[in-house]
This record gives sequence, structure tokens and C-alpha cells, in this order.
Amino acid sequence: MKIKFILFLVFYSYSVNAQVSFKVKQLAKPLDTISYAESSHIGIGGKSSKIYDYFRKVSKIAKNDELYYFAKNGSSALKLYSSQELFKRNDKRFLEIYQYYHDNPLIMKYQNGCIIEKESITVYLKNEVHSAKDIISLRDSLLQEKRRDLIKNQLTSIYVEGYRNLSQENLEFCLKEIERIDSGK
Repeated sequence: MKIKFILFLVFYSYSVNAQVSFKVKQLAKPLDTISYAESSHIGIGGKSSKIYDYFRKVSKIAKNDELYYFAKNGSSALKLYSSQELFKRNDKRFLEIYQYYHDNPLIMKYQNGCIIEKESITVYLKNEVHSAKDIISLRDSLLQEKRRDLIKNQLTSIYVEGYRNLSQENLEFCLKEIERIDSGK
């Protein structure tokens, strides 16, 4: 019996660790104990969030499968940030994550600017989707501008936030699915 249990633990730990590369796991390790999340800029002065900036480093090298793993198994901060990043990358598993947290609510603290809230993770995910509508619209209109030198910084800021490839069609689909999930249909 002991041997079977030990073999199970070895196999289980190998399979769990195999889902996330060593480099990503090491980079995400400091975030794995954070039970709250912050927006990109916090406080009255709007200073950069160290937690969010640290996740940006993780997201630059993490594959979608690794983000999906963190969205399901990470700390509250990793769950939220990874879920948001899957949305920005137009990964359809975002809706699966949303459904999961709709059915199994996770209440967490989130600091947006100087306001600290304690809500279900689905509230923050839904806010991300709704705010993406304006961001994508701004991005698309900036891309149409003739005077690219004036808009380069604005576009760079939008791209840094991860909104390079998400389209209005992807967004509309996501909004409809969230509405369907929330209505229980």
C-alpha cells in the first residue's frame, strides 16, 4: 500500500510540474503566495504596481497552457492575471475559466487605482472584457490615423497591456458567452 501511494505521489508531482516550464515556474514563484491582485497602476498617484509588473514578466514567456494552469491552480493573483491574459490572447479557454469561477465563486481583494474591493473573480474578469471594448476601439482608430508619430506612444501602451491581437468580433463573442453563463442558460 505504501509503495502504491509513493508511486502515486511521484507520478502526480511529475505530471503537475510538467504543465509549467521550470523558467515560468521560477518566475511565477513570488506571485504564488499573493492572495490579492492590483491593477497596472495603484494609489492616488497612479504608481506602477509591482505585483502586476511582475506578472507581465511571467506573461511574456508563459505559453497559453501555462497560463491556463495558473488560472485554475495558482494563487488568487495568478488566477486573475492569467485569466485576463488568456482573454487578451483570445484563448477560448477564458470562457471555460469564467464558467468555472461562476459555478465555484472565488472572492478576492483587488486594488484598482486607490480603490480596494472584495468581489468574486468573475466581476473582475467581466470588467476586463467590458473595458476591452473601449481599448480595442481606440487601438483600431489609432491605427487608422495618418500621423503615426503622435500615436506611437498610445499604441505602445495598448500593446503593453496585451491588446495587440484581440478583435471586436472576438470581444462580442466573449460578451455574449458571459451573458449566457451569467443568465444560467
